[in-house]
Amino acid sequence: MSNIRPTASPELPDFSNYGYRVDRPLGYNKGGGRVTYLATCLENQQPVVVKQFQFAQTGASWSDYNAYEREVELLEQLHHPNIPSYLEALETSNGFCLVQEYKNAPSLATQRIWKVEEVIQIAKAVLEVLVYLQSQIPPIIHRDLKPENILVDDKLRVYLVDFGLAKLGGEDLAASSTVKGTLGFMPPEQLFNRNLTTASDIYSLGVTLVCLLTQTPSTAIAQLIDDDYRLNFKPKLPQLHPGLVNWLEKMVAPSVQKRYQNASEALAALEKVDLSQNTRNHDVKLAIASRFLIFFGLIGGITLHSISQKPYSYRASFGIDLSLEQLSATRRCPGCNLKWADLQGTDLRGVDLEGADLTEADLEGADLRGAYLRNANLTGANLHRADLHHTDLQGAIMPDGRVHP
Repeated sequence: MSNIRPTASPELPDFSNYGYRVDRPLGYNKGGGRVTYLATCLENQQPVVVKQFQFAQTGASWSDYNAYEREVELLEQLHHPNIPSYLEALETSNGFCLVQEYKNAPSLATQRIWKVEEVIQIAKAVLEVLVYLQSQIPPIIHRDLKPENILVDDKLRVYLVDFGLAKLGGEDLAASSTVKGTLGFMPPEQLFNRNLTTASDIYSLGVTLVCLLTQTPSTAIAQLIDDDYRLNFKPKLPQLHPGLVNWLEKMVAPSVQKRYQNASEALAALEKVDLSQNTRNHDVKLAIASRFLIFFGLIGGITLHSISQKPYSYRASFGIDLSLEQLSATRRCPGCNLKWADLQGTDLRGVDLEGADLTEADLEGADLRGAYLRNANLTGANLHRADLHHTDLQGAIMPDGRVHP
C-alpha cells in the first residue's frame, strides 16, 4: 500500500489525516458556522457527509456549538433506516466535524411535481420516523421539519436529516430567549416560545406536505398563511379528496388541542382515508360527461372553444373528456385526453401531463418550462416556439414519431 496521502483541492479542507477525502460542498449555513461536504472514506471508499462547524472562523456563538454537541448526542442513540447513520465526530484545527452516512437523494426543496399518491407515501414514511422518535424515552422533538430536511430518492425512499435543533421532550423547551426554527414551518407554540409537544412536529410536517401538493416553494410558504397563522391551501387544491383535506387541516391546526397529538395518531388517521371512493366517483363523472359531449357532438357537430374564467382555451373534437377542467383547476392531468386541444400560448409551467394524449394538439408558443410530460403522446403536435426548458419528456412520443430518450 502506498504511503502517499491523497491531496485535497485547495478550495476544500484537507481531512485526509482523519481518513476522509473531501469531494465537494453540499451546503452552507454561515449564520450557524456550518459547511456540509460530500466526502469519501479512504478506508472503504464509501461516500459520507461531513458537517464542519467553523465556530472560530465565522464568529458563531457557543449556542451553535451546543447544537452541534446535541446533534452528535442524539444521532449516537438513533438507529432507524430512514435516519442517516452517525459515524463519528472529529475535532479539527478550526472547528468540529460530524460524519454521517450519505444518502444519494435530493431534498423536498428541489422543485418537482408530486402526485397525490407520492405525497401520501412520503407523509407515511416521515410519520413512521416520527413514531420512532416519539417512542424514545423521553420523546425526541425534531423542531425543524421542512422540505430542506427531508430527502427522497428516485425510489421514494425517505430520510429525515438535520437534528441540530432537536430536543428531548422532558427538557424545558420554552426556556430559551431565542426562537429557533424556520418561519412558516414552526407551529405557533414554537414561534411564541411556548412549551413544545409531540404535536409540534406534526404541524411542521403538515406545512411541508401542503408545499408539495400546492407546488409552493418553502421560501414562499408565507403566501399561504393568513393573519391568524392559518394555512389557506384549500383554494389551491379544489380536486383534493375531502378526507385528505380534513386530515391536512387537522395536521396544521394552529391550536395544539385541535391538532393530532402525536405521529401515531396522525398516521392511523391517514390510513383510514379512503382515496379509492373519490377516484371511483371521479371516473363515473368523467364517463357521464364524455357521453354527454359525444351525444351533442353527433347531433350538432359541436366544437368547444374557450371556457370563461379558465386559464386554458381549447377546441374539442367529439369524444374528448372533461380532463381540461381538472388541468385548469389543479395543473395536474396525468393520462388525460387532450387530442387536438388548442393550448396555443398557454402558461403550462410545471403542469403534470404524464402519459397524456396530446396528439395534434396546438402548443405553439406555450410555456412548458418544468412541465412533466413523461410518456405523453405528442404525435403531430405543434411545438413551434414552445418553451421546453427543463421539461421532462422521457419516454414521450415526439411530433415526428420518435420516442424521446
